[in-house]
Amino acid sequence: PLFVLIAVAAGLWLAARQARWLGLDADHVYNLGFYSLLAMLVGARLAYVIGNWPAYQDAPLSALSPTTTAFAWPEGVVVGAIVAVIYWLRYRLPVGLTLDAIAPGLALAMAIERLGAFLGGLNFGEPTALPWGVFMWGEVRHPVQIYEMLALLVILAILLWQQERRSVDKLRTKPFDGYIFVLFIALYAASRLFLEAFRADAPLISGGLRGVQLVALAVLLVAVWYLYRRHFLAASDA
Repeated sequence: PLFVLIAVAAGLWLAARQARWLGLDADHVYNLGFYSLLAMLVGARLAYVIGNWPAYQDAPLSALSPTTTAFAWPEGVVVGAIVAVIYWLRYRLPVGLTLDAIAPGLALAMAIERLGAFLGGLNFGEPTALPWGVFMWGEVRHPVQIYEMLALLVILAILLWQQERRSVDKLRTKPFDGYIFVLFIALYAASRLFLEAFRADAPLISGGLRGVQLVALAVLLVAVWYLYRRHFLAASDA
């Protein structure tokens, strides 16, 4: 929980900083992230309690306990997304630029969360004989959480570099609003496609692939196609 709080605070700080750099209202971008995350947490807890009401009906106040496992995350994500859309429409935030501001903060927050997962022994890796393996859950394993953290930090550096390049070389590169966010999606999907093979707690499907890898591949292909269509084809037509 501590690393999640640090991750959220750092991610919102960087998103607000990037919003100012892009000429947006930093308070609106910060509030957008804060309210949607709060709604996601509340929605996920309520959905879990409703779905498991027999376990809470004799002691309803136990639903307020600080346990980190009693959350229905898919439902929470839906609630958070709804709140984000409402806020977005209420203040008429520019979609592309706002997403560009959010993307680096999201990468930073996820990197910090991965460090917390490593220290907490969550999402552990496959057994390995490599010298940098770590002893976890009775075996020496790939520190897959650290792999993911490093990948996200590299992605963060690329995003910040691209934003700087956008401001310096805008006429030649002609990026579109939302380019940084779509680039983040593509890079993150590529990292999950590769690194998921080192995880031990993800279920396998046919051919030794994991379901997350198939989703990551589909997302990567769509993101690359969209980047090519919006950026490179537009540049060649100019």
